[in-house]
Amino acid sequence: MKPRLVSREAFTVVGLKCRSSKQNNVIPRLWDGFNEVCAGIPHSVKDRTAYGVCYLEEGDAPSGDRFSYLAGMEVSIANDIPPGMELLVVPANDYAIFEHRGALDNLCQTYELVYSEWLPASALERVGNLDFELYDWRFRWGQPDSVLEIWVPVRQK
Repeated sequence: MKPRLVSREAFTVVGLKCRSSKQNNVIPRLWDGFNEVCAGIPHSVKDRTAYGVCYLEEGDAPSGDRFSYLAGMEVSIANDIPPGMELLVVPANDYAIFEHRGALDNLCQTYELVYSEWLPASALERVGNLDFELYDWRFRWGQPDSVLEIWVPVRQK
């Protein structure tokens, strides 16, 4: 597993948010709801690109047992937020980008490889309290050749 390393400026995501946990994963239902309303997000930057932003809020344990997740789209203008949706600014950072290939059923295994194996063995450490998944034209629900990216903010140890 070898990531690409890139720098990315801050960007704004608008979408639906939920609170989830490792024991009670409600994220698939959130995506179902998001897919029904995403066409109503004004000023979206890319039609076929969505983001799944996983982040800790104040009071959340660093272990990430409970966390927030926003399924959304990048927007160029941060106003006109549709009712029931939220806005999140993803800060500028250097990122390690990992590809997850295949079904979403194995996504947890990819995260496990990133955080339990690759990151501890690398010269980098995670920074901040979020990471995100990027779903673009390569993502194909339930297909073995599906690809999504996991973006982890990093810096030198």
